[in-house]
Amino acid sequence: MKMELGFFLPHLPPEAFVTLAIKAENIGFDFICCDDHLMSPFEPGETDFGCYEAWTSMAFIAGRTEKIRLSHMVLIPSFRGPALLANMGATLDFLSGGRLILTVGAGWFEKEFNAYNIPWEDHNARIEREREAVKIIQSLWKGSHTSFEGDFYKLRDARLSPKPLQKPAPPIWISGDSKPSMELAAELGDGWQLHGHSPEEVSRMISRIEPLLDRGKEDFAVGSSHVVIMDKDKDKAYTKLRKMIPPETWDRFMTADIRLEIKHRISGSPEECIERINEYRETGLKRLIFIFFDPEDIDLFAAEVLPEIRE
Repeated sequence: MKMELGFFLPHLPPEAFVTLAIKAENIGFDFICCDDHLMSPFEPGETDFGCYEAWTSMAFIAGRTEKIRLSHMVLIPSFRGPALLANMGATLDFLSGGRLILTVGAGWFEKEFNAYNIPWEDHNARIEREREAVKIIQSLWKGSHTSFEGDFYKLRDARLSPKPLQKPAPPIWISGDSKPSMELAAELGDGWQLHGHSPEEVSRMISRIEPLLDRGKEDFAVGSSHVVIMDKDKDKAYTKLRKMIPPETWDRFMTADIRLEIKHRISGSPEECIERINEYRETGLKRLIFIFFDPEDIDLFAAEVLPEIRE
């Protein structure tokens, strides 16, 4: 399995949102993703734009692109309910020509759960809720009828048609760095999505999950997401990054999941970025999601980095 390259699509004004998605497709990224929040983790004024609904965003992008695959970083099944999410996923996959990669997680932003009256439970309960959701989605995608009796969800003779175009079903990635997330990924997922770990940490995490797999490791993949910031060297790139982000927003980044992506960023000159990406490749990582903060870096990355890391 080659290493797939993902492009994180930030919230931008509509024209720029579409333009950037098409650009990601044209320069050769394998898939595109956006985050799934009902309200922004940042205070008003800390970001340039608001918070688009994730599924609507990717369905919209599907209609404006032709071949790039469609995903999220990451979807929370409890926002929509697993049966509805399965139907949405099947429809998007069917209408887009089989381009869906479903990436799900348990959720971390308690404030939005409470604001929207969505049950907020302890971590283990959120993982168990996610486990039931994945089982339901897989059953609806693959079976003719689904009845399910769980602690969180119940279905009775549910049917889904049309089925997803991909057979036997679109891939499902499980996101989250915790041991319960790892165990869920090994049990039910096609891949495990990490966030911002060093190559050494990624190697350790891969070595932890492989013994849990009940299938060959060639049928399972591990991925990671990272901020990309480019300049002549790493120190100048880091200075550039700090200048781009207001101090109050930086403080929020450091208390949110993105802190690891920033700490273990892919940073510096094109040569340094290539070297860093190859370090991740050597761990056995099969998926990298790139988060660009400076639009100019995308062109430099496409011209000098992408041709060198393509297999």
